[in-house]
Amino acid sequence: MKDLSSPGFCITIDFDKKSENPSRVFQTMTDIINSFQNLDRDLINGINSQLDPVILLEDIQSGSMKTWLINALKGLPDEALKDCDWKKIIGHYLVKAKYIIINRLEGKTSITNAKEIIEIRKELYEEAVKMDIKSFPYYEPIPIPKLIKNISLINQSLSHLNQSDKAYLEIDGHQKADFNLSFNFSPENIEELLTKESLSSQVLMILKVKKPDYLGSSMWDFKYGGRTISAKILDDDWLIRFQQRKLDIRPGDSIKANVKTTVKYGHDNSVIATIYEVLNVNEILPLNNIEDVSWFED
Repeated sequence: MKDLSSPGFCITIDFDKKSENPSRVFQTMTDIINSFQNLDRDLINGINSQLDPVILLEDIQSGSMKTWLINALKGLPDEALKDCDWKKIIGHYLVKAKYIIINRLEGKTSITNAKEIIEIRKELYEEAVKMDIKSFPYYEPIPIPKLIKNISLINQSLSHLNQSDKAYLEIDGHQKADFNLSFNFSPENIEELLTKESLSSQVLMILKVKKPDYLGSSMWDFKYGGRTISAKILDDDWLIRFQQRKLDIRPGDSIKANVKTTVKYGHDNSVIATIYEVLNVNEILPLNNIEDVSWFED
């Protein structure tokens, strides 16, 4: 029997017996455990960066695939943490944090509003207060970008399962939360949630062509300021003439163009992404020296 006094939890995967692709069940279990380990590391970093959380295997049961696991800690640099009660408290917090996230995702098809992420973070913080985790000297709530990343990893871990499969998390012997197999967390959702503010500007730029888009369905690659940038050309008239071969432009040539630059900033004011859009192409500047191939070097 599982020792309920330990900071343990159980992952269960229900699947159709004799169904095809049985490896999906084992792969999912592995990926869920790995995603939980990543979450533990990010949560622990806000408590004490010198602690190393580990997940220990306690038991496996067949039929439905049930795996019992325990949260444990390695490395006790602080005298206060040498008390076994503190080890258990932190372990229980890590278990409850998993439950909070899985429970919060139930019934959702996606997350499109940063407010939903903030609410999950708030509940994790409130649990830290309740368990007195907040009393640790250097405690910090998990950063929003890391929380989003961990939700994405948990979501990805379920991608191997069929819609007829079921998976759920149990803690404390009675609290149960279903993993949401219908939840979708696309890269576009992640970037939007990470973005706190976007700032745009327009400027006349000279861009050296590295890779043109001959079909009109993808981005152009340019060299600018010693690096490669990708940009979509929104000047439809110019683009049509180029694709009809009425304009001669090749890798190594340059364009003088009005370019819109949009910089997306995260909640910690770091740059999340920079988007370039060519609004108008004013002039084509042919490569002067055919022997100068430095434009192609990364």
